[in-house]
Formats: sequence, structure tokens, C-alpha cells
Amino acid sequence: MEFFYNFSSDSILFLITYLVVCISSFYLSSQLRKIGLPLVTGLIVVGVIIGPSFLSLISNEVIQEIEFMFDLSLGFIAFAAGSELFFKEIKGTFNSIKWNTISSILTTFTVGFVLVFLIFNTLNYFDNIQLDIKIYLSLLCASIFVARSPASAIAVINETRAKGKFTSTSMGVLCLSDFGVILLFAIIFSLIKSIDSGSLEIFNIIIIIFEIIISIVIGFIYGIILNLFLSISINKFFKYFLLVIIGFSAFIFSDYIREISLLIINKEIIFEPLLICMVSGIFVINKTDKRLEFLDFIHVSGKYIYVIFFTLIGSSLDILLVFQVFQLAILFFLIRILSLFLASYLGGQLAKDHMHYKLLGWTPHITQAGVSLGLIQLIQKEFSYWEYEIVGQVSIILISSIIISQFVGPPIFKWALNFLKETNRRKKISISKKKRAIIFGLEPQSLSVASLLKSRDWIVDIVTFETNKFLKVPEGITNIKIENIDKYNFDKIEYSKADSVICFFSDEINLEICKLSHSTYGNKNLIVRINDYLSADSFSDQNIKLIHPSDAIISLIDQYVRSPLGTSLFLGKEKDKEVRDIRLVNEKISGSLLRDMKLPRDVLMLSIKRNDEIILSHGYTRLLKEDIITFLGSRNSLDKLTLRFDS
Repeated sequence: MEFFYNFSSDSILFLITYLVVCISSFYLSSQLRKIGLPLVTGLIVVGVIIGPSFLSLISNEVIQEIEFMFDLSLGFIAFAAGSELFFKEIKGTFNSIKWNTISSILTTFTVGFVLVFLIFNTLNYFDNIQLDIKIYLSLLCASIFVARSPASAIAVINETRAKGKFTSTSMGVLCLSDFGVILLFAIIFSLIKSIDSGSLEIFNIIIIIFEIIISIVIGFIYGIILNLFLSISINKFFKYFLLVIIGFSAFIFSDYIREISLLIINKEIIFEPLLICMVSGIFVINKTDKRLEFLDFIHVSGKYIYVIFFTLIGSSLDILLVFQVFQLAILFFLIRILSLFLASYLGGQLAKDHMHYKLLGWTPHITQAGVSLGLIQLIQKEFSYWEYEIVGQVSIILISSIIISQFVGPPIFKWALNFLKETNRRKKISISKKKRAIIFGLEPQSLSVASLLKSRDWIVDIVTFETNKFLKVPEGITNIKIENIDKYNFDKIEYSKADSVICFFSDEINLEICKLSHSTYGNKNLIVRINDYLSADSFSDQNIKLIHPSDAIISLIDQYVRSPLGTSLFLGKEKDKEVRDIRLVNEKISGSLLRDMKLPRDVLMLSIKRNDEIILSHGYTRLLKEDIITFLGSRNSLDKLTLRFDS
């Protein structure tokens, strides 16, 4: 906290300089992303370039002055890790998740510790290091090996549109493991601090247990505070800034307790701030009604926090030392891969998973990012006094290993999803569910409707009795000619496969189409443009939506006057917003309450159609299989929901 203890005008200047550099870093990393470089790696690379190793836009003096930015970012990263753990989403595969998580944490840690300790005792590079320091470093490295990157796995799942048991189990294990690694690190960290200070006694072990329990309790208190701040009606961005400060305050509080305890009882009491922030995030996600707003806070603030954090990580690296230890980084990476494989196989055995899941269960866990780098930063900060600057060297080995995982992890996980058919199956579903509309009549209005539906990714066929040389059918829309309105001709155009039918012919012909449709093909979504009010009664026996042009215009103007924004949304006039009906066929979601669904922030559920009855939804509405649900939201989010519901 040097920034606050030695506050001056130079401190402000250093901070402003760094924030300006971060803007450039974000732009440059975005350009690097276009060539396939992961965002986190891109930010670290940019940090190295602008740091003391190359351009020296950020000097070592600036880095030391703004070190508090690490703690500011780590509080947020712990919030983000906690936000991934939503218990109601993992209950369906909890048995598999439970055993895989236990094995993932304990086996990875044990195997990692043994192999890293062997390396420290085998390679000449570490000959000068004392045995006890080697043991401490092996324990710390093994705890870093347990950390994963849920965000990287989520990005691959979204990209490949993956869905299935392997995908859902992997996400559950990733989220639980993040909680486990912070708890494990807190225990290892406290033990090493006590042993290294020469004060490991029964009393001190009791204090360590006390520290962990109190850290969790304080985490719940912080969760209540977060919920209160989320309830305040103030500017969104100012509120999110305050939430980041709350995370930072956990580090200030921890440092204060440490100093006070050292003065009063001559013993450091360490309340683990990462554990406090993660528990508070889990509390908000699972025990409050502010889950969606908290997720929006993570999404909106993350892009800024990650730029600040990872750029600073890159600037702190000694690039010459990175090249010196790169071979060791590859070795550490391979050791972690081996420990992950053994952990996933053992976890799969205990959970009685399919053999393919046992053999490939390690693939989602390769990539590391925020939590891992945050823990490394804490190790550097607390144990920098160890001889031969060994902590700095091991930290660079670990960071280099994490950078390797950023490149290798996503492609391997993507290959595993393809191998298990959890991506190919999604693509087939997406194609098979593409909706089809048949439009009877070729005229300017029918062409406009056809073009609009085509732009919404519908399959559109225009059916006519004769060819019209004056009207050109747009590319991608089929013009089909039939002779008569009968079952033979309707079967020829595969009428039974149409999701919606729109009639633009005369009222007499439209009535014939509706009667044949109703008697032979059952209920269809039939929309008929009537030309004469007197004809309306003729259509009353069928389940038909009638539109008269003059009435439609009057009603539209009326709606625009009374609700301009709502009308624009429903007509698709708002950019990237649309209304969509999605059929629920995913059995894992069936039976869930609406309030428990992790819907995107920009999506609103409007209604549910169940057994021809329209249900207006609320938080306690229970979703059932075969429900047709109407959503309003952005196209990107609705695409994700379609994949999730329609599996």
C-alpha cells in the first residue's frame, strides 16, 4: 500500500500515466486477438513491451508506486470466481461433479507437489536453495496447479455451442475448483507463514483454523454489504466502481488486522482477502435476488479490471529471465498436465463416469488465468525475502507456464468436445430447427414479408398459381407453382413441414387454403390478409389470425402513440433486438423455476404457451417440457438461449 502511505503529487501522476497506458494496452491487445492471441496473453505481451524490459513507458518506480492496483484487481477476480458457482445449475450432475472436484483438487495438488519437489531436488538450477524453501515452494506451486480458468472454458463452450453431460460436469468442476483452490491456498499460505517464522505450535494451528473460519464468516458479511450496495438506486457505473472498492477494502482490512495483531499479541492474524471476496460472491449469486445485476457488474467491470491487472503483470516481468527459464516453464506445464490427467481419471472412476469422460476430463482444466496469476502475485509479495530471489524466478516459471496454457488449452478442449459429439450434435439441432414459412401469393407485400423472414434466418417459399414476370423473387427464396388447392399439390410443396402459413390471395382462395389446412393438416400458425370485412365471419371456425390492412395501420399508429419503444421492439425496429418463440425440450431445465434460471441480462421472458393456454410469467413460474416461451432480447443472447433450451 505504498501509494497511500507515501501519497504525493507524483503518485497521482504515476497513476494517471499508467491508466493512459492501459487504454493503449487494450487497443493493442484487441489487435493481437485478431491474429489468434488470447486476450489475457495479449495484455501480458503488451505489458512486457511497454514495461522496463522494452520501451520503459512504465518504469520499475511506477510499478512499485501503483502496486495497490494488484489488490484492487484481485478483489474483483475473487468476486468473479464466486459468481461462477450457482448451486442450482449443478445439482443435476452433482454426484459426478462432487467426485471429480475432490479428485481434481487433492490429486492435482498431491501429484504436483511430489513432482515439483523432485525437480527442485534433481536439477542443478535449484542446488543452492535450502531444503525447507524447496518444500514451501513445492507446496505453493502445487496449489497454483489446482487453479483453473472458467472464463476460458466458457468462451470455448459458447464458440462451439457445446451442450451435454461432459460440458455441464466440466463447468461444475471448474467453478467448484476455483473455490477449492482459494481455500487450499489460504491453508497452505498460513501454514508456511507460521512455519517460516518458527512459530508452528498447536496454538498456531488453532489460529490458522480460526483464520479460515472467520474469513468465511466475514465473506458472508461482505456478501450482505454487496447486496445492500446493489440495492441502491444510483448511477450504474458509479455503483460498480464502489463494488470494486468494497473488494479492495478486504485487502486493506486484512493488512490492518495483521498489523494490529502483531502489535497486541506479537502474532500475525491473517484473514484471507481472496477467500472473503469469493465467499461474498457465492453468497450474492445463491442467496440474494441481485444475481443478475451482480453478473452484469462482473461482465461490465471485467473488461477494465483485466486490462489493468494483466498489463501490470506483463510490465512486472523480467523478459530476459523468462527466456532463461522457458524450458523449466514447459516442464512445469507438462507436470501439471500429468497431474490433471491422473486427477480426472481417478475422479471419473469414483463417479463411475464413461471411459471417454475419464480419459478426456482433464482437457477443460488446462487453461489458467486470473486466479492463478493473482495467487502468484501474493506469493511474490509475501515471500520476496527468501534467498537468491528464488520466489521471483519460480513466479516467472509459473507465469510462463500459464501463458503456454493460454495457447494450448482452448484448442485441446475444443477437440475433446468435438470428439464427444457435444458440438456436432448442437450444430445438427440448430440446422434441424430452422423454421419454414409458406407464403401464398406473389405481390409487393408478400415479397417484403418474405425478405424480412429470410433476414431472420427462416426458410421461405412463395406459392403461386401462375408466373409473374414483373416481380422478381429475391435470392434465397423459392417460388413454387401449383395447379390447384388440394392435398396432392400441398403434399408436393411439403405443406405439413411449414411452421407458419401466410395467405395474400383473394378472400375466396384464402378460405379454401384454410379449410384444407384445418381439415387435413391440423392446427397451423395461419395468418390471413382479408380484403373485405364481410369475409371475416367465414374464417371464424378455424384458428386463424386475420389482418385487415386498414385496421393494421390504425392499430400500429395507435400503439406507436401509446408505446413507441415497445412497438419498435416488437416490430424489430430496434437495432439487434427481437422477439422470439423458443420451445423447451431440454429435460434438465424442465421443472425449474424462472427465478432460478441464469438468463442473460439483456433478455426478458414475456409469456409461456402451454397446451394452447397463454401464461404470463413471473419469478415463481415453473417451466415444463414442450412449453413455447416468448423472449425479448438481443439476437446474440437469444441464440445462446435457443441452444440451451432447444437441445
